[in-house]
Amino acid sequence: MKCTSPRIVGTMEAIHQIIDANINRVTEGLRVIEDYTRFIAGHKIFTDQLSAIRKQIHRSETNKSAHLHIRDTGKDMRAKEPPAKRKDIADLLTANFKRVEEGLRVLEEYTGLSMYSTIRYDVYQLEKEIVLTLLKKKIEAGVYLISHDPSILEKGLNWGASCIQLRDKESSKSDLLKKAIRVKKMSSQYEIPFIVNDYIDIALMVDADGLHTGQDDLPIPALRKLMGPHKLLGRTTHTLQQGLQAQKEGADYVSVGPIWETPSKPGRKGIGFQYLKKASSSLEIPYVAIGGICLDNVGQVLEFSPPMVGVIRDYENIKAFQRKMTEIPFYFQEI
Repeated sequence: MKCTSPRIVGTMEAIHQIIDANINRVTEGLRVIEDYTRFIAGHKIFTDQLSAIRKQIHRSETNKSAHLHIRDTGKDMRAKEPPAKRKDIADLLTANFKRVEEGLRVLEEYTGLSMYSTIRYDVYQLEKEIVLTLLKKKIEAGVYLISHDPSILEKGLNWGASCIQLRDKESSKSDLLKKAIRVKKMSSQYEIPFIVNDYIDIALMVDADGLHTGQDDLPIPALRKLMGPHKLLGRTTHTLQQGLQAQKEGADYVSVGPIWETPSKPGRKGIGFQYLKKASSSLEIPYVAIGGICLDNVGQVLEFSPPMVGVIRDYENIKAFQRKMTEIPFYFQEI
């Protein structure tokens, strides 16, 4: 009769405990993250991916009865420890991603199954995409202020603009970089997004919150690859077709215009209100009405309730623009 060493038996029981504990650890962590993407972020793709991984982990546990048999929380020195306090959602997500990744590594080592290694690398990628997306600045309804002058953009920050954009077609790259550094330093004290127009190199160098580009620029997926999921990407559009295409490619918002002819777009005629009229029922992303808008004519634009109104020359009337917008309940809500 073959005898089994008590030490081997004890070791096998301990390994069953390790596997049981880490399957629980991994699936619990995944559920915490999944509930964030489902109920807070409202991101179906991430939610489905996390759910599929969680169910795959559950199916991988082929010896559930053995694990349950040796489970003894009374002898677990880490059982019933008080939960750690999380300072914010980003901290909560990071902690649970680390819990999942560490648990997967333990399962990989103690079971020898390559499946756990594959899942671990999938989770690394999800951590990057989900946490960085959380860090993306929010776009809110209101005045979208555009200027080449940092002092004007600083006024916009103080006056409550919903977004500011540094747009300078004349300065040298070195001078533009200096301006961008100055605006970034000012805007870092606010939750208001700071966007750089056209120059992705400047946007990346100063860690701007986003980039706005025109129709002739690089495709939005290429810009997204360079900027990352945590940055805002805006696209200039002149027709509904262009707006829908930008939305399909992953733009965070688009500009609709120019409504009227404007010195900031020399040689381009105003497009009027047809596109703006269709935008609210056709676009699922925020958009900014832009082009020749001033306090005297903004009432005509507000009839179509665009989420944002672009202001360039008439910046001194930002507060008056805001007063007009507060007359419409839609404005000054997160969009």
